[in-house]
Amino acid sequence: MNAPSIPTGTREALGRARDQAGAALSSSLSSLGGTVEELAHEVAGKVEENLPVLAERAGRLAGQAEAVAGAAAATALEKLDEGVLTARRELAARIDPGTPSPRRWWWIGAGLLLTALSIAGWLVLSRRPQPVEQVTEPPATNPPGDVDLDAGSPAAAARNGHS
Repeated sequence: MNAPSIPTGTREALGRARDQAGAALSSSLSSLGGTVEELAHEVAGKVEENLPVLAERAGRLAGQAEAVAGAAAATALEKLDEGVLTARRELAARIDPGTPSPRRWWWIGAGLLLTALSIAGWLVLSRRPQPVEQVTEPPATNPPGDVDLDAGSPAAAARNGHS
């Protein structure tokens, strides 16, 4: 490709404009650099002046943060202790419920009494019957000697089936 030809006068004008722009840019950059350097020194001076105040504020904020964190940790620890103690008490109550109720003892006593009565009844009812003595003599038909056998006496009437 052929570049269009630029007239010589225009080339010289463009060269001069480039040189002037470069000189202007370097002077602006140097003045800008001086301004930036002045601002950096001013900021460093302000930081050095205010550094103790900033450090004090940072220390106070750190102390407050530590106090808040300590209080939160203490509160959490207290709640944890309460929860552990509550769980421990519930577990102990389930393992060893304490003294039994009096009603239970009443039922146990009634059961023992009923058992004792049942054993006594079984012993009485399970005895063998005593053998009855067999009398070899027939019963006496004669009245005893002191009974009056007159016909009008009540003993004679009872003996005969009369009243």
